[in-house]
Amino acid sequence: MKLALFSPYGSLHHEGGLIYLLANYLVKQGADVTQLRCDGALPACGRDKKHPSGRTPFSCLECVGEQKALASWAGVRARELSSFIAPDDLLTSAQWISSVSGGDLSRIEFRGVRLWHVCEDEFRSRWPVENMERLTAAQERDLRGLYVAYVHATVSSERFIASWKPTLSFLTATSEPLANAYLSQIRRVQSEAAIFSYDAPTESIVVEALSSGERYSTPLLLPNIAEMRADPRTWAPELSAIVHEMLSFLGHGADIVPA
Repeated sequence: MKLALFSPYGSLHHEGGLIYLLANYLVKQGADVTQLRCDGALPACGRDKKHPSGRTPFSCLECVGEQKALASWAGVRARELSSFIAPDDLLTSAQWISSVSGGDLSRIEFRGVRLWHVCEDEFRSRWPVENMERLTAAQERDLRGLYVAYVHATVSSERFIASWKPTLSFLTATSEPLANAYLSQIRRVQSEAAIFSYDAPTESIVVEALSSGERYSTPLLLPNIAEMRADPRTWAPELSAIVHEMLSFLGHGADIVPA
C-alpha cells in the first residue's frame, strides 16, 4: 500500500491529528507513506487568515515546522511541494495571472476549471464581497495570489502523483484552493482518496471515501497528537478500536500491530 498525505496547513485543521494517527498505524503495518509537504512555495493559502494582518515572515516557517513534527511523529517520509515546481512554472503562471484584467478575474480558467469556483470559499472567508466587479486593490491582490497558489499546487500535485503513484491519499477538506488542486489531480487519474473534514455543529471528524461517497463520522479530535505516544501498541483499546473501524470503512482492514 502506498499512502500519500496532503494536509498542508500544519495544525490549523482539526482533522490533521486523525490523518496522522492513521498514517502512524499504517506505517507500523508496513505501508509506504509519504507526506506532500507545503514548504512555503505558494504565494497564498488557507492558513493566512489565521493572522489578522495576513501572512507574516514567520507564518510559513511555523507551518512547515508543524508539518515536519507531524511527519516525524507518524514516522512518514516527506516530499516538498517546491521540488515539483520548476522556476519557469512560477514565472509563467505569475505573469499570466497578473495580465488578467480585474473584470475577467471571475471568468478565467486553468485546465478547464474556473479559478473563481475553486477559490471562492477561501476568498469570501477573508472578504465579505458582494460585487466581484468592485474589488479593492488589496482584495484583487489577494485573489490573484490564491489563483497562482491553486495553479502551482495543481501542477505540483500532478507531478507528485505521476511520479509516486499512491494507491490511496488522505487529504483535508476541499473548500480551500490547495486541497482542491490535489483532489483535481486524484480525480483525473481516478485514484482513491479519503477526504477528512471537521463538522462544527457535531464537533466531529467526517471521512468521505472518494470513490463511493460514503461517510464515516467520529468525535475523535487530536489537537496535540505529536505529544502522544507514537507506538500503537501503547494506545488505549478504545483508540485502537476507532482506528480499526475507520480503516475497515476505507477498505483496508487493520491487523494486529506486529510485536
